[in-house]
Amino acid sequence: MESYNEIKHRQLQTMLEPIREQLKQYSPKTLCKNTMASFDENEQNFCLPSMGTDIFIHYPDFAIKQELDIWHHLTLLQYLGTADGTPLSGQWISLQQMPGGVTRGRGFDKDIETMFDRYFSNITAAEFLARCLLLGGKELRGRADVEVVIPYAPMFPILVRFWESDDEFAASGKLLVDRSAEHYLSIDSAGGACSAVIEAIRKL
Repeated sequence: MESYNEIKHRQLQTMLEPIREQLKQYSPKTLCKNTMASFDENEQNFCLPSMGTDIFIHYPDFAIKQELDIWHHLTLLQYLGTADGTPLSGQWISLQQMPGGVTRGRGFDKDIETMFDRYFSNITAAEFLARCLLLGGKELRGRADVEVVIPYAPMFPILVRFWESDDEFAASGKLLVDRSAEHYLSIDSAGGACSAVIEAIRKL
């Protein structure tokens, strides 16, 4: 009988294979232009910064050697295949405001709110901020106790807003994406990227 990890690995490979085949139609030059990744011709590796870490993706099989969360692994390859180089707008929107997000995005936004309550009820704003900074986050001044932009990918920043719990309210939070997000990830993939960010913060 397959173990949980074996089943997870098999499912991951099943989802990754079509994406890898799609990516083979693009040249390294085109992918770098569209995604802001870099390419080492000697090592035949793309370098894609993500959440404070350089992720290396081998060419031409598009294999990622580093151990990543399943959604992190999957969405980074989807980012490579979807990106078209559209400039960032500097305007933040919720997932439900993305094209196709009226139903799917609203569900993701609610799931994210639940994850904040479940994972961060006993964490201070200072500790939450410290974790975000370890992921390459840049602190902003805003309405929340903590407001940080985390670079999920070079052209896919995610704005994290966090309110710590107090005597009246549980911990809460929201994740927002740039209005250009649809040019880099689909609504489902964007939801996966946001989930990966929360998981990364939780595990620190």
